[in-house]
Amino acid sequence: MASKEEMKAAIHAAFDAAVPDGGSYTKVYASDMKQKNFVVFRSTTVYNYAVGFRPGSTELVILPVDEENGAIVAGSPVTITDANRGAVKKRDLQGRFHVATTDGQSFRLTVIPSVPKITAAAYQLPVEQRDEFAAFQGVRDLICA
Repeated sequence: MASKEEMKAAIHAAFDAAVPDGGSYTKVYASDMKQKNFVVFRSTTVYNYAVGFRPGSTELVILPVDEENGAIVAGSPVTITDANRGAVKKRDLQGRFHVATTDGQSFRLTVIPSVPKITAAAYQLPVEQRDEFAAFQGVRDLICA
């Protein structure tokens, strides 16, 4: 498994490659976990994202990412601005930030300052992002104001 610094660098590189002018954004790793309970078993699906933002702005770029054999693979970025932002919720009971678009896309984002390797082994990508986490909290507060 890659180190926290290597994983963070790979997530940032995937964002920079997939988003026009990606290098100008501050990036933070976010995740969401959805569970379905069935009679015989429980299914858990984890979604990983690179979220780009500019401190002081309310624009977000959410890029789905996946880890495959140590490499980060990017999906299609979703840009959320004041013009296309739908409902937002600063924090739900699980501490997730909710943001939706007017065209029906919805994201539940868990952003934490550090993902420990023990947790990462189960479902999240290991990253250390204390400074980015603090900057994201400011942007989240602006969006929810």
